[in-house]
Amino acid sequence: MEPLEKKIEQFVRQELVKSGRGAHTLDHTMRVYSLCMKIGTDLKANLKVLGAAALLHDVGRPREEETAVSHSILSGEMGRGILSESEFTDSEIDHVVEVIRTHRFSEGLEPNSLEGKILSDVDKLDAMGAIGVFRAVAQAASTGAGIEGFLYHADEKLLKLRELMYTDNARIEAGHRYQTLEAFVNQLRSELG
Repeated sequence: MEPLEKKIEQFVRQELVKSGRGAHTLDHTMRVYSLCMKIGTDLKANLKVLGAAALLHDVGRPREEETAVSHSILSGEMGRGILSESEFTDSEIDHVVEVIRTHRFSEGLEPNSLEGKILSDVDKLDAMGAIGVFRAVAQAASTGAGIEGFLYHADEKLLKLRELMYTDNARIEAGHRYQTLEAFVNQLRSELG
């Protein structure tokens, strides 16, 4: 991790300490960052923009409920200050904010850059596979949704993510993770009778 990214990570760490439960914790952010950097390197993306966007993409989550503003808006706006302190140009800051704004597929926005497509893909990938199952169970437990809530979330969102990937790299990984997710959901339903 570059020194600029370490500074951004520290900012994110301080903000996300307010949100220690559920599925959108610092460990999620760091997994998203790591996989974004791998895919971004393979696809020759702007790694400075992509790395910053990956680190900041959920920083507004703890404030989303209290403000009724999407975290994809809050995260970008919250990141502007730390980015300007971290030697990002105005153009790079606007690009990071746009990448963050369009990463959340549930708002129906389409990423308009390679970096946006990678972040959107990787955020979805982290909701699949064994990690995705763990995160969804943690979220269901923290909200009191239980097994039925988990299964509903799996049917309505998680099992559909494979078809929403933008990059070939993510499509391949999504295929592997989908198998794990689907097997878990099917086994859970089987055991419930």
